[in-house]
Amino acid sequence: MRTFLPYVKNEMKLYILGFVGSLFRFLIPLAVPLVMKYIFDDLLQNGAFSSSEKMGQLLYLALVMAAVFLVIRAPMEYVRQYCLHKANNNIIKNLRKDVFAKIHTLDAKYFADHKSGEIGTRFFDDIEKARGYMTAVFSNIWIETIVLVFVVGVMATLNLKLTLLAVLLVGFQFLLAHLLSKKFKKSTAAMMKYRSVLSGFVFEKIQGAFISKLFASEQRDKQELDRHLEQYEQLTDKQAKLNAVTLSCVNVLSDITPFIVVLTGSLFVIHDSLTLGSLIAFFAYVDKMRSPVTALVQAFPAVTEGSVALQRIFDFLRIQAEIQDKADAVELKSLSKSIRFDRVSFAYSDSDSVIKKLSVTLEKGKTYAFVGESGGGKSTILQLLMRMYDATQGSVLIDDVNIKDYSLSSLRNHMGIVTQDNFLYSSSIKDNIRMAKLDATDEEIIAAAKKAFAHDFISQLPIGYDTEIGERGIKLSGGQKQRVALARVFLKNPSLIILDEATSALDNESEKLVQESIQQIGKEKTVVMIAHRLSTVVHADKIFVIKSGEIIEQGSHNELLKQNGYYQELFSRQRAGSITYEVSRAS
Repeated sequence: MRTFLPYVKNEMKLYILGFVGSLFRFLIPLAVPLVMKYIFDDLLQNGAFSSSEKMGQLLYLALVMAAVFLVIRAPMEYVRQYCLHKANNNIIKNLRKDVFAKIHTLDAKYFADHKSGEIGTRFFDDIEKARGYMTAVFSNIWIETIVLVFVVGVMATLNLKLTLLAVLLVGFQFLLAHLLSKKFKKSTAAMMKYRSVLSGFVFEKIQGAFISKLFASEQRDKQELDRHLEQYEQLTDKQAKLNAVTLSCVNVLSDITPFIVVLTGSLFVIHDSLTLGSLIAFFAYVDKMRSPVTALVQAFPAVTEGSVALQRIFDFLRIQAEIQDKADAVELKSLSKSIRFDRVSFAYSDSDSVIKKLSVTLEKGKTYAFVGESGGGKSTILQLLMRMYDATQGSVLIDDVNIKDYSLSSLRNHMGIVTQDNFLYSSSIKDNIRMAKLDATDEEIIAAAKKAFAHDFISQLPIGYDTEIGERGIKLSGGQKQRVALARVFLKNPSLIILDEATSALDNESEKLVQESIQQIGKEKTVVMIAHRLSTVVHADKIFVIKSGEIIEQGSHNELLKQNGYYQELFSRQRAGSITYEVSRAS
């Protein structure tokens, strides 16, 4: 609650207005039983009034009550509904903003350990559950309690003994609800936790639907979904049973309470210790009493689910990213000298070292390539350079300053990356390229696309650069996506260009064209690339051959061939494979 209060304080004016509106909305109808008592005891049975006078009194009462309900209650109902809705919506909006902002502060390790569907559950389901909690805690509980106290107070003026009986019966209902609410909270927490697992599974399978078709694994996915749904159903059934037991016990007591009270009150009327009008009014108040009691009992599940949801939300907001700016972080103005890996080692959690005492220097304005076996640590080197992870030992330095001393935003502003599997948004091609420079003109976007040799295929699309490309760019081929990603980097014009298998999806002709473009831009930039296809890196100023996290060879393409080592073996193997492929195509 302490964590939640700052959100509430910002909306306090709306909550107060909603509370005032609720008071009028609920308290005005409570005057009706007293008016009924007056009509039965003081008007209809009063011999001092003639029939016409009684009719006049009834007409006057009808006009007054109509005026009160139309002029006061109706507007107050609007104030109540609108203000509470607006306050709740504002809090939910702010919670979603904070959760979304938090997502962008988390580092690569968190996303490696958690599915996106689990995070999405907090953003949507958990925050939406907080709505019921806010309505209950900041409105319904207080209002219903005030109504209940008011009703009991009026009932006590009519007959204290009957009031004590009614309060005893109601108190027993609350006791049952309280005892069962503890088990309900535990089952709710388990259900909401597993719902995150289910959401993560479904979201992942939606993203991988195409792969499922390729491997004909639809039946296996269905069986796995059935298992998840069965587990989730067991948890929801358990919660439903607890809720059903609570409501059945409470509702039975609530339904039988008026009968017990009227039966007892009838004995008082028979012995002339209670008037008929007072009994009718008392019965009406007992009926009025049922509404707040039911509302308060039903608030238990809403408060329970909401408190669990808020706990999950604030637990998420309290997560500390391992990669953060230092308090005195400085801005990286430019990459003017070099990048240096100084005896860098790195290991993922509970695993052997992926990088082992790596020491290399990358000078400004040159092109470097890391090649070698899969799993050798090439991509990890780039992750360390972009500070997605921090080195376990040693330092990564830019212009002789540890990259931990730079702010993350300024560090990454000087970098542009193209990967093998580039993420594109479902918006237009123009918007995807413009991400690199939000104020870019159309001319700048087209120029960047031409550098990436993407302009021709974009121009042939139905509406050119305004073509929507679908989720993750599904409407584009792999090579087209890579060229759009390259255009994005060229538009950004960073000091450091990182290419992680950036041309792997291109055909030979497109690859040559893109390489020429990279070579041209690389004269002014530092280019770091990773490639399995060695034809991509032959023009690099220096190639580092990585094996098991260590550099075993380094030099230019020609220098490495002369060494007759591991690189020469890889190159010969790939060249032989390429010749075999070309011969088979020709035949």
